Amino acid sequence: MASHRTARLMTRSLLTLAASAWFAAAQAASFCAATGDQLASALNTADSNNANDEIRVTSGVKTRTGIADGFTRWVYIEGASEGDNDLVLSGGWNAACTIQNLQVPTILDAELSGPALDVQLNSVSFAVIDLSGFDIVRGYTNISFDFSGLRVSTESTNGPAITLDRIRVRNSGSDGNSSGIVRLGSNSGSLQVRNMQVDHNRSYSGASVILAAGGTSNIRFVNSTVATNTDSVATSAGPVGGVSAFGSGTIDLYNNVLYGNTSANSVDLSLASGVGILANNHIGVLRGTPANVGGTTTGDPLLSYNASGWAVPAGGSQLRDSGSTFVPGGAGAIDARGLPRVQGVKIDRGAVEFDSMFASGFE
Repeated sequence: MASHRTARLMTRSLLTLAASAWFAAAQAASFCAATGDQLASALNTADSNNANDEIRVTSGVKTRTGIADGFTRWVYIEGASEGDNDLVLSGGWNAACTIQNLQVPTILDAELSGPALDVQLNSVSFAVIDLSGFDIVRGYTNISFDFSGLRVSTESTNGPAITLDRIRVRNSGSDGNSSGIVRLGSNSGSLQVRNMQVDHNRSYSGASVILAAGGTSNIRFVNSTVATNTDSVATSAGPVGGVSAFGSGTIDLYNNVLYGNTSANSVDLSLASGVGILANNHIGVLRGTPANVGGTTTGDPLLSYNASGWAVPAGGSQLRDSGSTFVPGGAGAIDARGLPRVQGVKIDRGAVEFDSMFASGFE
């Protein structure tokens, strides 16, 4: 089942400013999407074309047209024949989809009309899925146990490998009970999240980030920042505000910043079960007892939001040069905003590396 992972997208051709596919002899399909509707069409084709797929999305703001309120804006639901086919979905490309600017992400704007991006794998999937370079804004749901910004999930027991890198989710909201802004779940295999920033969102009796590891799965949440989110339910034992991690699998957290999230409990990280390792994280308020913990700090992390909305550590922040570079799956060479990851003695904690060229912390 893993043989397809070594036969990656060998022959690719990009179609400029169109979301129609070209099928190579190696059964690889490539797409270049310049609009939100072209991206939706590419995802709809890719989830059932029985091929490995790469979708490149140009920089700039993408919205949907002609779609009713309440419906998810961009959807990839893996078809029955797609379980052995991979997907690479990335943003920040030029008009021809030939050059990627890591500092200019693609903005997926759901306009508060429905959830933004949903990726669901089938029950027998062992695909490799890579998502990177997106700024997801203004997602919304009023459905219970739902999501508003980003959902990636699979019930497969065949070990899919999923990586989410350099994704920001902000200014999204929920009025659905026990819903989340970002909802990530797996039942086997690995789900690696790194360099993610989730900020200024509002959940309802849920959490800003929900990590659900079932079965034998392992979720790794690495070098990410979840800050300045809120849950709007005034009195309940459930609301978290920040990150809620649970399940029978394992969930490992490395080098994260979870701080300043408010709810009835004002919890930044809630651990129900399933957490394997908690290493070098900065956590404001922790609820629950991890199985293995080390290097946790607390207190004001000295974060400030720059003009581009990135949560940047100040020069005197304890987040600087305090992370671990050696994490399973790697922390990535580029931070959330597209700059080199290690600029000091060691890697910084959180989604954004302190830029040594700007000592004030502002771009």
